Amino acid sequence: MSEHKTIFKSAAAISTMTVISRVTGFVRDVLIAGVFGTGPAAQAFFVAFRIPNMFRDILGEGAGNAAFVPVFCEYLVARTRQQFQRLVNSLFTLVFSISLVIAVLGIVLASPLIRLVAPGFAADPAKLHLAIRLTQILFPYLVLVAVSAYLMSVANALKSFAVPAASSAVFNCVMIGCLALFIRHDGPSQIYLLAVATLFAGVAQVAMQMPSLVRHGVSLCWQPEAARFWKEEGVVKVGRLIVPRLVGTSIYQMNIFVDTIFASLSVYAGEGAIAAIYYANRIIQFPFAIFGVAVSNAALPQMSSHAARKDVAAMNQTLDVCLKSLILAMLPVAIGVLVFAGPLVTAVFERGSFGAYSVSITTTALFFYSLGLVSYVGVRFLSHFFYALQDTLTPVKTSGAALVSNVVLNALFIFVFGMKIAGLALASSLSASLNFYLLYRHVRRRTGYRIRPLLEGLFVRVLAASAGCAGAAFFIWQNVFASRATLLSLCAAVLVACVVYAGLLWVLGVGELKRLAAWLIRKK
Repeated sequence: MSEHKTIFKSAAAISTMTVISRVTGFVRDVLIAGVFGTGPAAQAFFVAFRIPNMFRDILGEGAGNAAFVPVFCEYLVARTRQQFQRLVNSLFTLVFSISLVIAVLGIVLASPLIRLVAPGFAADPAKLHLAIRLTQILFPYLVLVAVSAYLMSVANALKSFAVPAASSAVFNCVMIGCLALFIRHDGPSQIYLLAVATLFAGVAQVAMQMPSLVRHGVSLCWQPEAARFWKEEGVVKVGRLIVPRLVGTSIYQMNIFVDTIFASLSVYAGEGAIAAIYYANRIIQFPFAIFGVAVSNAALPQMSSHAARKDVAAMNQTLDVCLKSLILAMLPVAIGVLVFAGPLVTAVFERGSFGAYSVSITTTALFFYSLGLVSYVGVRFLSHFFYALQDTLTPVKTSGAALVSNVVLNALFIFVFGMKIAGLALASSLSASLNFYLLYRHVRRRTGYRIRPLLEGLFVRVLAASAGCAGAAFFIWQNVFASRATLLSLCAAVLVACVVYAGLLWVLGVGELKRLAAWLIRKK
């Protein structure tokens, strides 16, 4: 039980920093939305930024973290500190070298990359040229984000979570500062200044993590002999773990690129779909990061330790705690976003160039993305369960099935049913739900874990409480605040919803709430 409490204490630290990061990220995106809206410049920037930024997931919250952390933890438990330090430097050299080569190739091949990722831009030569130029400017960010993500993995293995989580807030604050400087500068150069600001922010994100690692006794240095990776046992083990995960994460990124490809076809998806998808995802990623990323990153070292001891029962118990918290935390959030999609988008983004049309298409995307919110987080939990077992192949298989379903559903919803941006978001949600189901089946076969008691005992009551709190929040928002979609009115409605939700859980006899409260106040 004390280990589970450690998970939530670590998750609380990550969540606190993530809240700060997401709030500053919203401020950043509000400024971007106010200046560029969902127009051509915004679409070109988001496509250009998406290509290098995908390595944040591959080398950070995705493949890298999943492969690095278990091996780092194994070295910290079973090897000397000197061996751990050597492994850190060897992998740092490889990560930096590989990301640098990819960045150079990306700059050279920017034109065919953009034509592949956003084929719809070919109909607008000016937008196509802008996206290519922005891609060439932004590709060096790949090196910065790869190094930042690697430093985060090292820190997480050392059970240090707050500082790495705070690095994103530093990135956002630098971006906000740069935006504030040139926001009054009118003209086409604005979007280029935004790209340069991204690079400055990436440098700051790396720099702020270094002092914390030094305090933990970790020093990074270039290690040329790391190129002979086959002689380093830990590097070989990371390679075996990361290759299938790279494939799996690449499949996930291909899902994003599939959405981008369809969204760039404005005749079918509607004008501004690329930017609308980005803004809707920013709202969805807020609870996902605060809860899903925080809990999964905190649970991974614990599950990895259980796996190293071959304690399957402890792993199942940890997974059960994570899935219970998923139902308790994410189900009401998903229902709340469904009910308040329009007011959320209006309150957060509607200003400047972000007008009524931008609000409409972003609201549609947000509504359908929220249908998959529980599945998005659940997939992350179940995937980390396999990463702890040093099995990165199983999530690859399920991700591949989800990718195929996403492509088929996108084509069906866009070309056959004419659902436009709603079809893109709905396809993503349904594909995530399929991925969750397939992962769960593999978990059940591997360890015997069953989710049915959880669904029968907890899900129904939480669903009822979630519906009740969403209804109360909507009543307050409509009758007290006269449906004025401001951040203040929405925050007040959310506060009422939280109180009603806790009360309904208590009345419905959700024992997990009482046990969680008692558990969190224990000293040990």
